[in-house]
Amino acid sequence: EGDTWLAKKLWNEHLVQLQGKEYWFTIDPILDLQVGKDTDADFSSTFNNTRGVYIQGGLGKRFNFSASVYESQGRFAQYFNQYAESLKAFGPDPAIIPGRGIAKRFKDDAYDYPVAEAYLSYTPADFINIQFGHGKNFIGDGYRSLFQSDVASPHPFLKLNTNFWKIKYTNTWSWLRDVRPEVTEDGAFLTKYIANHYLSWNVNKRLNIGLFESVIWTNSNDRGFDVNYLNPVIFYRAIEFETGQDAGNAILGASAKYKWSDDINFYGQFILDEFSLSDIKGGEKSWKNKFGYQLGAKYYNAFKVKDLMLQAEYNQVRPYTYSHNTIVLNYAHNNQPFAHLWGSNFRELVLIGRYRYKRWLGEAKLIAGVRGFDVNEGVDNFNYGGDIYATDNDRPFDTGVEIGQGIKTKTINASIQGAYLVNPASNLKVFANVSYRNFNPDAQTASVINNSTVWFNLGIRTDLFNWY
Repeated sequence: EGDTWLAKKLWNEHLVQLQGKEYWFTIDPILDLQVGKDTDADFSSTFNNTRGVYIQGGLGKRFNFSASVYESQGRFAQYFNQYAESLKAFGPDPAIIPGRGIAKRFKDDAYDYPVAEAYLSYTPADFINIQFGHGKNFIGDGYRSLFQSDVASPHPFLKLNTNFWKIKYTNTWSWLRDVRPEVTEDGAFLTKYIANHYLSWNVNKRLNIGLFESVIWTNSNDRGFDVNYLNPVIFYRAIEFETGQDAGNAILGASAKYKWSDDINFYGQFILDEFSLSDIKGGEKSWKNKFGYQLGAKYYNAFKVKDLMLQAEYNQVRPYTYSHNTIVLNYAHNNQPFAHLWGSNFRELVLIGRYRYKRWLGEAKLIAGVRGFDVNEGVDNFNYGGDIYATDNDRPFDTGVEIGQGIKTKTINASIQGAYLVNPASNLKVFANVSYRNFNPDAQTASVINNSTVWFNLGIRTDLFNWY
């Protein structure tokens, strides 16, 4: 009871917290201050310095809002910096920080990257909610999502959630950008649109199944945001055929989740980008069979240890999935995939353990996978199906297409982190983290480099979003 105001604010409460009869709002500072060492790098240390503010509030029962603004500078592990620079947009800026956005140069070898995310949420009736914002959305139960994930930078979106009976139906319309030089017109980035539908049905208390559909289109023939796609009823394929085959790229999916017990659940996703029954029956591993799937399990209070969570997940996506024969209709934004961060042409196993004791947190993560990269050395410029930004017209062969084709690369990312939760209201943590990355291609090219990195980090951060 003798706790001072300062102690309460530091350890337990929002910095500013106001509540009246018809309104509430909170304000919290955002910090992500870390310093580290990449054993592989030719510079001395890595760092990240993020300061920001996070505001949330509500007016009446039906209207909520949230906004966060960040100002950041950082220099990361060498492989991370190289990846950020490989994502560079058209124009003078040197990089896109994965998941955050376009970065300006800071000093000689670091980056300055501002980020803003916000949304307004309105619930006109109990069964419907409308959100308009600038941010990210994630669909699924896994660590990864093959439907829609939070890997790419924030973007404008409109979201409609409808709940009735045992059904939850989510429509998301996103305004995305293609920032490559070859599609830029008069210095302006190309805008494209994605409409996603996800219908989730609780069959009974244990089983949930979902249907997913996505259509991507651009402002071809100045049609802008095509009103056809505002129709919230599922299954757009018909519209795509009406507007012309190349007018859109559709992806279909299905998901399932099964509660085996209170502590164990299984989940999965299946995604289909293009499918040719005759080719599958032919059994020749046609390039047209573009599909992927996810299988996973979560085990809470594992082995009767309170607050120990174990998760195992397997993802695989065949070559050429999420890409399209017209160069801009791929499933991506700001040079980053809109679903799984590896694009396509991969297999991946994810193992995660998380433990919490009072305010102490521990996490161990292992990600192991096989990926296939393009060669691109002048003689072999074929698209082997891993880069979703390549058009699928430059393929080396049409049958015998297998995961890992191209430069086969084994990759391991492992990390272990310990943290202490300073303030649960704002999710402020002090942490130390060590991560190991091994990237081992069968052959090396200018962009596919054999590399092994150990990266140490410690800092204090308000954990509000996922860094992958």
